Amino acid sequence: MSVFDQGSPAALFAAVAAGAAMKYAAGIMFPKQKKEEYRYVGKVGAIWVYPFKSFKGLSVQSADCTALGMQWRSFTDRHWTVSTADGVYLTQRQVPTMALIEPVLNGDRIMLMAPGMDPISFPADPPVTDSNISKVTIKTDTVRSVDMGDAVADWLCRYFSKTGLRLHYSAPNLEKRDASKAKKMWQHPAQPGDMCAFSDYCGYMVLSNASLADLNTRLETAVPITNFRANIIVDDCGAYEEDSWSSIRIGNAQLRALDACTRCVLVTVDQSKGVKDKKEEPLKTLKKFRLKHPYGEKPCFGVNYTLDKCGQVKVGDPIYATLS
Repeated sequence: MSVFDQGSPAALFAAVAAGAAMKYAAGIMFPKQKKEEYRYVGKVGAIWVYPFKSFKGLSVQSADCTALGMQWRSFTDRHWTVSTADGVYLTQRQVPTMALIEPVLNGDRIMLMAPGMDPISFPADPPVTDSNISKVTIKTDTVRSVDMGDAVADWLCRYFSKTGLRLHYSAPNLEKRDASKAKKMWQHPAQPGDMCAFSDYCGYMVLSNASLADLNTRLETAVPITNFRANIIVDDCGAYEEDSWSSIRIGNAQLRALDACTRCVLVTVDQSKGVKDKKEEPLKTLKKFRLKHPYGEKPCFGVNYTLDKCGQVKVGDPIYATLS
């Protein structure tokens, strides 16, 4: 008969000690992961920067995550926007052919190219003066901006066959928009200091190729990732796994999830042709399976993020996340 069978104090102590040792060993071999612990969830499949709101984006191999969005050289995400004659921002929702205007960075100047138009160029970072200061309204915010001048304004008016259009630039020393003040139909978690320039809501959007692949299995005609104008495209994860990440870390950069990216008619625009899909796809299909509480009648696809720590990200970098 062993000491474990005798019920003695020594046997009881030995049993407790043995159990503790087993738990300790199991903890080393199979450690439990807490929600707040970072774990590998995928890798960066692509990086996109959209310096001009609703213009063609740039696919780059590396970029800097800044407090105001993804930055590549002198281009920072959504720092230029077109306004109507009454000073309100213009997007592909109203004018889908905006998708065909391509910005090119050439030294300290920017060149815009569009079908049927001679290219036009202007300074990438013009000074702020009394003569060029202007205002533009994005959503419910009206902020100061640099008016980029009559020449590019005339170029835009001719391309769009509209009058009164202006091009605005959010210069570094001009005020930015605080996501915590955004007006939404639901309670959103943006904090004071979560800043952006001319983005609808915040500085970053994250989406996975797996989610796109799942959506495309439900469509008659597949759509590319560019329809959704995300900044960080994730590979090596499951469909919609990005919904459950509360924060992500890529190299030294750290981003915090805010809320789901709710989708509108803009995702129906063919980014290579500048036309809306007549069947309103993929928006129509997204509404069938991606409506989530508390986001109402707009389907969710991708996640809005803000910056907690600056750093460079590269295609192929591993992504680590905490879970919500």
